[in-house]
Amino acid sequence: MEKKTKIQYDLSQLANHFGIKRQQNCEILEQWTKVQGSLTTLQATLFETLCQEMKDEGDYWNEEELKIQFIGLLFRIADLNVKDKIKVFYERPLSATVQKITLNVVADCLVAKPMEFNTPQNPYFFLQEFKKGKGEKKDPEAQMLSAMLIAQEKNKDKKAVYGGFLVGSIWVFATLCGTLYCTSRKYDAANRQDLEQIVYMLRHLKNLNTI
Repeated sequence: MEKKTKIQYDLSQLANHFGIKRQQNCEILEQWTKVQGSLTTLQATLFETLCQEMKDEGDYWNEEELKIQFIGLLFRIADLNVKDKIKVFYERPLSATVQKITLNVVADCLVAKPMEFNTPQNPYFFLQEFKKGKGEKKDPEAQMLSAMLIAQEKNKDKKAVYGGFLVGSIWVFATLCGTLYCTSRKYDAANRQDLEQIVYMLRHLKNLNTI
């Protein structure tokens, strides 16, 4: 039996093994970052609370506090879930053998079709979050890209896969189309305008789901 190779959460290794080509100008990503929207009165009230808390306390939250007090509520404002069609999942293990390379990752957050017993199927958005800074053993961007590669292998539909990663309050969004990997500008969740755009981009994931 042929031995399967494992690689670490390293962007250079992922790029070399899978022929990933990175660029910043990408039509699919650009369209995603330009989406617009609005908030209901209830959503706007919660949004203002989250925005202020991020400014006041965001630098001092640990990973679990960031997830519970901010990320989960932000997805509530985005109003992404659609019964039996789209759901946000947290802390889900993913694995696949891609081009004879074994990839394993725990997705901090993913969006997929909900199946029986709350099981995600055909994931198409991944968010690696709750990291205080880069240079850690498990780089959030490399974990995100690994999850995107796993989704490509499992879905086998040649559709774009979407993602995002956090470093402190900074968000970066990404798309993976085949081997073309594109990243957005940095969005600061402590900035009201940036945070509002993050909400609209998350909400737009409903329109990107073609499962």
